Amino acid sequence: MKKWIAGLVLLSFMGCLGDDDFPEYNPAEQLEIDIAAIDQHLEEKNITAVVDEQSGIRYLLLEDGNTTEATDGDVVDVDYELYNFEDELLDTSIESVAQDGGIHDADRDYKPLRFTIGTNGIIPGFQRSAVLLTEGGKGDFYIPSVWCYQNYGSGKIAPNENLRFVIKLVKVNPE
Repeated sequence: MKKWIAGLVLLSFMGCLGDDDFPEYNPAEQLEIDIAAIDQHLEEKNITAVVDEQSGIRYLLLEDGNTTEATDGDVVDVDYELYNFEDELLDTSIESVAQDGGIHDADRDYKPLRFTIGTNGIIPGFQRSAVLLTEGGKGDFYIPSVWCYQNYGSGKIAPNENLRFVIKLVKVNPE
């Protein structure tokens, strides 16, 4: 009975809160906002990017790979660099980049990130970007927040923050 009363009190309290206290998240609307912001950023930097029509991710192919593509269920190894749109390095799998960017952690094991395409462990925009490459290929990806950390954010990443990843698809189905 006490749990039931506590639940009613909580619901009553939440009913008193205004709509601004818990704004509704609409991914379709946010994607439009994200794409406009990414396009503006690219225009300001005088960057012409390819558009992935499926996701809205903008990217530049930096290095061609071979013909091996990654698909759902494939295990991949990728090296990456993560930046915000102020060009601040937030994370990387590459030790020399971490050292140069001032974020080196001596306790960290710097190596390519291994994950399975199509699983929930990696943000969708990162996975989608990896499959836009072929093995050995490298790209610069501008990813809308809806395909990253959405309205939650994570660590140094603000809610609804678009991100830039430099990704190299090191190996598809490594042994």
